[in-house]
Amino acid sequence: MMPALSAVICTRNRAGKLRRAVDSILANTFREFELIVVDQSTDSATRDALSDIDDPRLRYIWTDTVGVAISRNIAVRTARADIVVFTDDDCVCDREWLASIRAEFAADPGALGVYGRVVPYGRRGDVGWDCVNEAGDMICPAINESTTRLAVDRPAIPHLVLGGGNNMSFRKEAFHRVGLFIEELGPGSRIGTGEDTEFAYRLLWHRCRLIYSPVPFVEHDNWLDRAQFARMMKVAIRVQAAVFGAYALRFDGLAAGHLLRTAWQLLCNRLAIGSAAVGLYHFATGLPWSVKFRLSRPPRLCRTVGQRSRKALAIWSVKGLTR
Repeated sequence: MMPALSAVICTRNRAGKLRRAVDSILANTFREFELIVVDQSTDSATRDALSDIDDPRLRYIWTDTVGVAISRNIAVRTARADIVVFTDDDCVCDREWLASIRAEFAADPGALGVYGRVVPYGRRGDVGWDCVNEAGDMICPAINESTTRLAVDRPAIPHLVLGGGNNMSFRKEAFHRVGLFIEELGPGSRIGTGEDTEFAYRLLWHRCRLIYSPVPFVEHDNWLDRAQFARMMKVAIRVQAAVFGAYALRFDGLAAGHLLRTAWQLLCNRLAIGSAAVGLYHFATGLPWSVKFRLSRPPRLCRTVGQRSRKALAIWSVKGLTR
């Protein structure tokens, strides 16, 4: 039987957190899904952590490639369902997560994507700004705690309006329309992150309809101290300049305005990056990348059944781990 949903986790050398994420998905009340784990780990710890799971819905893919965007593209090309659901290996998914995603797509046949609520794992901070949450000296990024459902079909800043790659799902038609994730972006790439932001903005730029719903939710276990958060922000600011700079070069007013606001916030040292000079330096290093992304084209998803990734990969069955 073909699955109704293909859930995806991309991972690298985080076996403990991955196992917790896998267990939370397999415990979902909705059962008609496959769970694809794409593993770029440098040792066998991840495979070993999954080896005792006797569940035919779990599909394990090991690949010697590097980069989350490459992993996501491998998963999309491998997925058997028409709807592909993404979360991260440091997340814990609610038991109704998949059922609520399926319900959102069923309620809006014109929607090509659904984003869900992301809350901090284990604690709740008393201060929140943009897409982060503070609890004392610790900060949890990449969250969206909004309880208001909305539909977006024109350019908007994805991480502020919809959320990020730890709780997003798309019909395969979205990839057929605009292409796959840009593999020069994302964790593991030279620039460091941003493949989810760019893909969401590309969909909205093409006037595709995306939904944010507070019902499908996950908990994000990525608490950082202030020094770790500042390092993360240096990478994030470089990516903001690269991604939105590419659309500013297409004369996109929203992207250009977002760049100007970001530069002003950095000048005023409002983004917890360390200093105005440090922030503006990393912002400037992202601008040359914008030219590259403006001129490059994303990988395409072939409509032919059985299309394989051009990247080398090996597919294993978890039960028995036989090649």
